[in-house]
Amino acid sequence: MDRNEFTSTLRAVLTGEVPASVVEDYVRYYEAYISQEIASGKSEREVMESLGDPRLIARTIIDTQRQQDGYQDQPFYTREEPDRERGFHAEMNEEGGVDIKYRRFNFNTWYGKLLAAAVVILVAALILVIVGGILSWVLPILIPVLLILWLLRMIFGDR
Repeated sequence: MDRNEFTSTLRAVLTGEVPASVVEDYVRYYEAYISQEIASGKSEREVMESLGDPRLIARTIIDTQRQQDGYQDQPFYTREEPDRERGFHAEMNEEGGVDIKYRRFNFNTWYGKLLAAAVVILVAALILVIVGGILSWVLPILIPVLLILWLLRMIFGDR
């Protein structure tokens, strides 16, 4: 992991959980720390290994911020981020993977996958009902017309 990946992961996990000013303060702090350590002679890899996982650091920052502000059940959102949880979006989870969400609903859970499968089945059933309805109107007309055309071809042949 390089410094850009570290800071972008830290920013992604903190965003929406703590105020934007706190996010930027911590990102600037870690960018300065990494630069300072590299300037003192350590390699970027050594610095990244000594820092550890940015998701764990972010979780610690979030917990500390909540203790300072008083525990909140809901994440903190600023005015500049009112649309953050509208529509589909992806978030980093604690295991390092990505969660696909619609608003707050997580599609990577078993019930999310079950709901997605149910929606696909319902859409397929709806399409079949619509096609079946159209065919129930068209086939009573189309079959006799095709039968007449076939008989005319049999009687008169290909002229």
